[in-house]
Amino acid sequence: MADKSDKNEAAEPVGVDTEAGIFPKFRKLWNGGEHRNAINLASAEKLSEAEWAALLAEFPGIVAVINQ
Repeated sequence: MADKSDKNEAAEPVGVDTEAGIFPKFRKLWNGGEHRNAINLASAEKLSEAEWAALLAEFPGIVAVINQ
């Protein structure tokens, strides 16, 4: 029988390096007020679910911009 801890390990999020890839450029655009351009950059990059989750964690306002 499987141990409950095995299920918890599978549910842990994958680590994402937010200091590499598009993250520095996204951060620069977003913090410079260019929210739409930052979203367009992220969309063009075909980010994984883990990378989107990392962006959403750092920039919760992304949802509002996408829904505009």
